Amino acid sequence: MESTLKYMLYAISLVALGTGLNVMIGGASAIPGASGEVEATVDNELRFFAVFWIAYGAFGAWIARNIRTQYIFIPFIALVFFLGGVGRLLSTLLVGAPADILIPAMVLEFVVPIVLYLIYRRLFKTSDTLQPDCP
Repeated sequence: MESTLKYMLYAISLVALGTGLNVMIGGASAIPGASGEVEATVDNELRFFAVFWIAYGAFGAWIARNIRTQYIFIPFIALVFFLGGVGRLLSTLLVGAPADILIPAMVLEFVVPIVLYLIYRRLFKTSDTLQPDCP
């Protein structure tokens, strides 16, 4: 179970680091499904927020690497990932459907955090407090 949790955290981290760097370097035009020119303000904001996505990825990798001592941050990682899906859903409802590749991403952003949290609870729950069940 612990290795599954680690691999999930590493996978989330790699995706966040890869996509964050992609947008930081390539700007709005590097986003799948982007077409044409984007207003400078939108590109500027996307590159700014990409730094936080990169930091999220690095934080997730740090947690995975030190899971026995940093497991308390797993719910935070799951929540932020889930809220990313909520943001995509709001955009889809209010602005319109994104590129086809981003719909499965949104589904994963709802499913993966729930699975991550359930594994976390099972692995680290003992009585009323969360403690590692492993020696």
